[in-house]
Amino acid sequence: MLDTIYIISYKYQGVWNSILDICKKRYTDLGFKTEIVEGFSLKEHTHIKPNEVVYLNFLYKVLPILEKSNEVGILVSEDDAYVSSFFTPEFLNCRLEEYDYKNNIIRIGYQKVLNLHEKPRGYICVGNQLTWIPKSLLSKLKEDMHRKRPQHLDCYFSKNLNILEIVLDKEIQKKNKYVKEIEHYSFAVGKVRKGLKIKDI
Repeated sequence: MLDTIYIISYKYQGVWNSILDICKKRYTDLGFKTEIVEGFSLKEHTHIKPNEVVYLNFLYKVLPILEKSNEVGILVSEDDAYVSSFFTPEFLNCRLEEYDYKNNIIRIGYQKVLNLHEKPRGYICVGNQLTWIPKSLLSKLKEDMHRKRPQHLDCYFSKNLNILEIVLDKEIQKKNKYVKEIEHYSFAVGKVRKGLKIKDI
């Protein structure tokens, strides 16, 4: 069973981002195992642009984990993710088995899907709260991401037709989100990202 979540977070002056504990506890309370991945802190890596940090975290922090993994893929979460109460490992595995998860990136948790007919896939899936990355795409991702300029990772996935992508249960999640976002200040966008307020969790 696929039940380990790799949560990308960051430290500033040796202290983890404050919402990490909330995210991790929610996953563990629902039966997941968690591993913390230390990403780049924009405050300490000032040469990295805000729109580049998630891309670079994925390329230099996540893909090496995927390369060493003995599994068919890995589940990668941002530290602002807060999964719904029904979102157990059993639920997730059941949903993944209905798709070609061994050969597709699957966008499980995201903010919204924008229908944009001029884009290659006809949409942009915004957000990377929880994503499945299959090992079968490792070589292609490494080559392609090193070749391209760093950019918003969600846009990279959505517009890149060389990388197979599925948005999980897009119609269902319009009304019943599997993964919500914890409200927080995002250095990547330079403002507060609206979402679940910590006092309401």
